[in-house]
Amino acid sequence: MHSKYVTFLSAFCRTKLWLSAVLLIGSLLSYSAYAAQVVATVSSNQVGVNEIFELTVSIDDNVSASALDLSPLKNDFIVGTTSTRSMNRFINGSVSRQTQWQVSLAAKAKGDFTIPAFRIGASTSDPIRIEVSDHPDAAASTTDLAIEVSGRMDKNRLYVGESQIYMVQIKLGEHMEKASLLAPQGEGLEVVQVGDDHQADTVLNGRRYTIINRKYRVTATKPGNITLQGAKLTGTAFKSDSSRRFGMRIPVNIQAEPMPLTVLAEPDDYKGLWLPTADLQLEQTWNKDEPHIKVGEPVSRTLTLKMKGTPQSNLPDLSLTYPDSVRVYSEKPVYKQENDYSVMTLKQVIIPRQSGTITLPSLKVNWWNTDKGEKVISQVEGKVLQVQPDTTAGIPATTPPTYEPSDGASQPELSNPPNNIDNPAAVNQQLQGVSAWWPWLTLVVTLLWLVTLLMWLRSRQQLPQSPESVSSASASSSVTDKLIAAVKACQPMQVQACYNAWDKSHLTAEHRQQLDQAISAMMAAYYSQSPQAWDKSHLLALLQRQKEKPQKPRTDNRLEPLVPEIPAADRK
Repeated sequence: MHSKYVTFLSAFCRTKLWLSAVLLIGSLLSYSAYAAQVVATVSSNQVGVNEIFELTVSIDDNVSASALDLSPLKNDFIVGTTSTRSMNRFINGSVSRQTQWQVSLAAKAKGDFTIPAFRIGASTSDPIRIEVSDHPDAAASTTDLAIEVSGRMDKNRLYVGESQIYMVQIKLGEHMEKASLLAPQGEGLEVVQVGDDHQADTVLNGRRYTIINRKYRVTATKPGNITLQGAKLTGTAFKSDSSRRFGMRIPVNIQAEPMPLTVLAEPDDYKGLWLPTADLQLEQTWNKDEPHIKVGEPVSRTLTLKMKGTPQSNLPDLSLTYPDSVRVYSEKPVYKQENDYSVMTLKQVIIPRQSGTITLPSLKVNWWNTDKGEKVISQVEGKVLQVQPDTTAGIPATTPPTYEPSDGASQPELSNPPNNIDNPAAVNQQLQGVSAWWPWLTLVVTLLWLVTLLMWLRSRQQLPQSPESVSSASASSSVTDKLIAAVKACQPMQVQACYNAWDKSHLTAEHRQQLDQAISAMMAAYYSQSPQAWDKSHLLALLQRQKEKPQKPRTDNRLEPLVPEIPAADRK
């Protein structure tokens, strides 16, 4: 009985092991049968160049959107936007998972191409063969783009050196990426962009457009018949198909129509600087209309030159020759743009150096009117100044003239020679007598002068200040303060004006000369042809030194009696 039980138990164990092995093999086969599969399909295997078709890649599992590598497609295809979605389904108690990619593609060229196999995890899709033809519908995706590029120029007949504005307008009804506008070009033409782009949105035929305007200045450099190639728009447009939810990027290469130009040479009989333009305006202003001024008083002259359709680099230099009787300080020209006109403004400060009648020169500019084809002269008149001497200037000390005889000339004879001119001994004796008593006489006179001066100063200190003297001192101090403030603010024109209005009668000749030199150095630093940095410390030191001197206000000219008058009550 026992042996039968052992035999049965042994047979049961062998059966259990066999069943376990069968179940294990079955589970492995089941896992292999249901492993995630990668499948790639296309909407069409035969397409045209630039024709949109769709690639779909799916895997029976939930994976990351970045698990699919599309970089191998970029060599032969334009890759549009990619859409990714994951799905979970429950059918009869079982779960089904799937991840799907949908990509818009377009072939770049005609030929046979292969969409390579895609590997995701352990699974790989099958490659797909694509045949690309050049059928009539192949370029439909680019010709149907809502993009326009146009260019225009007001004149197609120019002179050498003349400039015209070329206007480019772009109408964009599509979304553009990496857009670039290439400038128009042509042999013998210089093209430069002018200003910034002007952009606006509008609606045309029920469709929204973005309008972009850009200006270029086209300058002719040599005569002849020249073709101006229009501006070209390049980039990538994003175009969507109404039958699909996906779009794609399409290369854009659209150029404006070319323009024929006729460029004329400079006339043989033209003389002077060649300035071709449709319009030139020359203007001037003076800060003073009154011709009567004083020596050292500044006069400002502002010259303005406007030229139509001319770049700033082609504007001429305004050069005038002034007489030696004036000093001229010219500021750097200021340039700006007013619509289609280039404007140059030149400011000059003219300071008379001597009195009399001074004639300031006029200015003429020769130019060629390109609209009328003739030479024109624009001119502004000069100015005649009646210069008066500066009464506030210090009068230099004069020395008696010396006589220097020329070769062979004799010394002039004295009309009334002294009686002892021929007796040197008598002359020496007389000089010795004078020298004996002269020092004592000088000492006595000096002591008397000092005593008188001390008594006058003492009486002057006791007198009250008159209102007129206080007002005069206050006015002089006010002008001095304004002059110092103008120097600190580095305003040369205001410094010159305040200095001319300042009462300089109290200055010494040496101090006045130092101030004049400092003012001239300031004006030269600001308004000479080569302006330099100016150090205001020297001029400030001269003004501060004068201001710090104690200036007593002017008092009444009447002096008190040196001997006090005795009251009548005390006279006996």
